[in-house]
Amino acid sequence: MQGSYPCAEWSTAELPLADRYDSAEPVTWNGAKVYPVHQVIVGLSPTTVTLNLRAAAPRRGVRSLGIGMGVDGGHVLLDGRQLMGVDVWSDAMTGGIELRVCPTESEAAISLTPVWVDDTDTVVSWSGNYGMLVTRERSRTVLHCSTGVGPPDFTELVVELATAPTPPDPIPAPEASRYSGALYELAVAMHGRGEEDQACELWSQAAAFGHLAAAYDLGVVRFRRGDFAEAERWWRTAADHGDVRAMAGLAEVLDRRGNLSEARVWRAALTAESHSE
Repeated sequence: MQGSYPCAEWSTAELPLADRYDSAEPVTWNGAKVYPVHQVIVGLSPTTVTLNLRAAAPRRGVRSLGIGMGVDGGHVLLDGRQLMGVDVWSDAMTGGIELRVCPTESEAAISLTPVWVDDTDTVVSWSGNYGMLVTRERSRTVLHCSTGVGPPDFTELVVELATAPTPPDPIPAPEASRYSGALYELAVAMHGRGEEDQACELWSQAAAFGHLAAAYDLGVVRFRRGDFAEAERWWRTAADHGDVRAMAGLAEVLDRRGNLSEARVWRAALTAESHSE
């Protein structure tokens, strides 16, 4: 769904959108799906949420436009404070703004919905003809938002949304080694209990601190799932630092992906490594 969304004819006899939602599921408006809230599962990994303003056109009776973001199973870290949610106004999104989400549960999620300030300076949401048309463009999602004032108009606020893992803060080498080792051992225990996805989250964090066994184990899981691109990524990370198991795995996955020449190079490196021991 591309392009702009003009204000449509709206009969006063029709129920406002807010009265038509009965869950987070969309309702149909002029053949399009209109969402009361946009949700993104972030899991256990710290996540950076980027909101970038594309367009804002407040109508009469609306003084400010924004996006309200709540976190279920975690919090937003803002100026050293842990918040369950935050309202981000259009002027703050000009040029892009990054928000750090810190999950505390395995199924942590963020929820986004339009908010606005009316002509009495009251912050308002979840009323009238509010909602969002949600489109996707490459690596980002675009939220086309209507406030609850007047008929639906999804050109009022248009915001680009992107999420990405938050890079870990630098930790001094000895502390990083102990920290990554603890993450790795916890992941091994979770994997042994059958909690594979949670284990992978922890292995990813340990690998970010340079734990080679964590990178290798991630490659094993991805390979078994048939995700050869991710298996190659993690095994290459460990193989580049001399992990012989990862070298063998990398050669195998390169064969699977049709890169036979590089696979031979890694097998030769593996042979040389074994002869040097």
